[in-house]
Amino acid sequence: MRVTFQTVNDGIAAVNTAAEQFAKAQRQVETGRRMENPSDDPAAAMRVIQGTNEIATLDAYTRANDTASSRLTVLDTVLGTIVDRLSQAQAAAAQGRGTTADTPTREALAAKLAGIRDGLVSDFNATFRGTALFAGAEVQATAYARVAGVWTYQGDASEVTVDIGRNHGATISLDGQSIAKGGDALDVFTAFDGMITAVVAADEAGMAAGMDALRRTFDRAVRAQSLVGVDMQGVDDEQRNLSSFKLANLQSVSKDRDANLAAAITEMNQADTAYRAALQAVGATAKVSLLDYL
Repeated sequence: MRVTFQTVNDGIAAVNTAAEQFAKAQRQVETGRRMENPSDDPAAAMRVIQGTNEIATLDAYTRANDTASSRLTVLDTVLGTIVDRLSQAQAAAAQGRGTTADTPTREALAAKLAGIRDGLVSDFNATFRGTALFAGAEVQATAYARVAGVWTYQGDASEVTVDIGRNHGATISLDGQSIAKGGDALDVFTAFDGMITAVVAADEAGMAAGMDALRRTFDRAVRAQSLVGVDMQGVDDEQRNLSSFKLANLQSVSKDRDANLAAAITEMNQADTAYRAALQAVGATAKVSLLDYL
C-alpha cells in the first residue's frame, strides 16, 4: 500500500492560512488601520490620499481664518475708538463756538483737541503683531507721520485681503488715507490743526470747516467699521463651514483607512481557533506511522 502525505500537507496549509489571518487581524487591532499598503485596496487608498489632501487644505484655511479673525477684531476695536475720538472732537469744537467762551476756555479746548488728534494719529498707526493695520500693503510702514511739518500718509492705496475659503476673502489691512482723507482736500489731522487754531482765535468759519471735515471722516470711519463687521461675520460663517467639511472628510478617510476594531478582534479570535484546530489535526495525523498502512 502506497503512503500519501496529502492530509498532512493540507493540514499544514490550514495552519499557515490561519496564522496569516490571525497576524493580519492582530495588526489591524494594534495599528487601528485596515490597509497596510495601497495595494490592499487601491481605490480606497486613492480616496484616502484625496481626503487627506483636502483636510490639509481645510486646515490651511482654518489657520488663515484664525489670523483674519484676530486682525479684524483689532481693526474693529481701533475703528470704534476712532469714531469715539471724532465724536469727542466735534463736541469739544462746538463748545468753542459762539461768544461765551473766554480765552482760558478756548486754550483748554485747543489742548483737548490736540490730545484727541494725537490719539487719532496713534490709532491710525496701530499695528497687529508688528504689522500696520492702516497702511495698505505697506504693512511695515507707519501710516501717518508729520514730515517737515506736514501730515504725510506713508502707506499705499491697496488693501490686503486673505483667502479664508475657496471663494471667500477678508480684508485685514486698510488704506488709511481713504478714511483720514477720502475725497477731501486735506486729511483729518491737518483739519484738526486748522480747527485748533480756529478755536484759539475764535474763528467761527474755521471751526465750522473743521467740524465738517471731522464729520466726513466720522462717516468714512463708520462705513469702514461696518465693512469690517461684515468680514467678521463672514469669517465666523466660514469657520463653521470649514469645521463641517473637515469632519465629513475625516469620517470618509476613516471609513476607508481605519479598521473596524470589533470585527478585527472577532476575526483574530476566529483565526486563533482555526489555527489551534488545524495544528491539533496535523499533530494527530503525524502520529500515524507507516505500520498503520501495512
